[in-house]
Amino acid sequence: MKLASLILTITLIGASAQADYVPLANEALTVDLEIDGYVNGFMDTARLLSFRGCTLERDAAYTYALMEEAAHRDGVDLQPLECYRTYYQQKAAYERRCPYTEVPVYETDPMTHEKFKVGTKSVRVCSGPPTARAGESNHGWGRAIDFGAGERTLGCRDRAFIWLQSNAYEFGWVHPYWAKCGLKTAEPWHWEYASLDGANLIPLSNVNAKLLEVVE
Repeated sequence: MKLASLILTITLIGASAQADYVPLANEALTVDLEIDGYVNGFMDTARLLSFRGCTLERDAAYTYALMEEAAHRDGVDLQPLECYRTYYQQKAAYERRCPYTEVPVYETDPMTHEKFKVGTKSVRVCSGPPTARAGESNHGWGRAIDFGAGERTLGCRDRAFIWLQSNAYEFGWVHPYWAKCGLKTAEPWHWEYASLDGANLIPLSNVNAKLLEVVE
């Protein structure tokens, strides 16, 4: 994928300026993209931006860049592992996690009530955390990030996770309920862009320049 660089000045004017901004939802906001005719996993490159190797929908990318900068000032390193996923990348991930497997089929003897094997059938057997089917993941809208910690996924006790819990909402990023720590479906690494209520963009100054790349 060829990239052209676009320099934007995107630095926060101060923590107090963020206090009035809250996410519009508790999970990724996608209705605006659907209304505009975009399709999950087939996002138009004109609507995508890449920040330090993490490609996202442009609004998500912009606010993520601001969030990453704020984290860096606090001495926290946000490490994105997975960002935008095309339909085909989603499909490949689902196939890896949920391959077809032959499982036995049993019937019950009506007289003895004993079960006996009558054959096999092919079903998908998933391993690890739940994986969305292709076209159903919020990664396919470019409004989700999976974060890492070194060579592993982000954990519930990692400093970056604790920082995100306290600060991500100010940038429109949320940790959806199903991914909360303590649940069977817990994914502390998975965060989504839910947009901001009361503002299209966080106020900016032109103190520092950050590199965003336009995807071509």
